[in-house]
Amino acid sequence: MNSSFLPPDDLPSWVPSDLELSWELNDVVSDLFYNSCDEETQRLLSKCGWNLTTGRDGLTLVLICPKNGLTWQILKSLENVGQYLHLLGEQARIRIYPPPKTGSPMNVII
Repeated sequence: MNSSFLPPDDLPSWVPSDLELSWELNDVVSDLFYNSCDEETQRLLSKCGWNLTTGRDGLTLVLICPKNGLTWQILKSLENVGQYLHLLGEQARIRIYPPPKTGSPMNVII
């Protein structure tokens, strides 16, 4: 039975061990993603806050850029970042948060 067709009330509830396994999965996937990136992309990631999560919609990479210049560097390297994400899953998206008061978050579906 495919649980995605069930209404939310009919889905099994999460238990603490499910949450722990989800966190562990996100940690492992994040490590795999980072280690698959080239050195230049790793340097870029280390300059900003980032988080990679798994979900029903695939992978979501959230990038938080502290400087406008860094936002532009990220945008220039989106193709490479997208290729590394595709190594881990078919569906992926990137959400880029620019520095405060400098613009709106950007969503890119890979």
